[in-house]
Amino acid sequence: MIRVAVFDTLKKGGKGRLSSEAKRQREMIAYLAIEQGPEFRTRIAIAHALASKFNTRWQNIYSSIFRDLDEILIPADIVREKGRLPPRRGPRALQHEGVPYYELTQRGMLIASCLNEVGEYNASILRQCIYAMEEDSLRDGMLLLLEVAPSLTLRLIREYVMHYSLDIESMVPVSADKLRYVLADSIRAELEFVETFMSLSKDRRSALLNFMHVLSQ
Repeated sequence: MIRVAVFDTLKKGGKGRLSSEAKRQREMIAYLAIEQGPEFRTRIAIAHALASKFNTRWQNIYSSIFRDLDEILIPADIVREKGRLPPRRGPRALQHEGVPYYELTQRGMLIASCLNEVGEYNASILRQCIYAMEEDSLRDGMLLLLEVAPSLTLRLIREYVMHYSLDIESMVPVSADKLRYVLADSIRAELEFVETFMSLSKDRRSALLNFMHVLSQ
């Protein structure tokens, strides 16, 4: 089984801190989720971007990126080769084959939507994932939930992705049955709150909202 390190934490004295491998793979996934230009999604371009993040030379991180792609992220169907760019220089064989550039798969985009490393793009990335869902009722419901409660939707998806991080082959396609299996307890708690809130008087709703605002600050 391929081990993806995206959610790995240090076991000794780490206190939940991510391993260096996890940090690198998360940054790679986040970078590919945001960067659109093919020329910026080659191995060397990824190495330059991550070198800037980790304050090192791109040559020092290139071999790790090469290994992450070829041995982990591509076999795990998180990243795939999108196409090839003609190189400007280099051996004749390389000029013939071209330089590969990469994109995230549906599974990769789903993981990317859960990462803090993508910054403000979480919701827009998740929206793309939802549009790819095959069940009409699930797709429409998730889009509506994302529109009215983006933070809640992202939290639920993170819970779903974390559940399948140890069974990554089952993560996609996302289905209502799989979401229900993973999120049933969370959804029941949210539903209880919504139903109770709607039944309260205006004054009590206002008081509860104020209390929730205090807790969220």
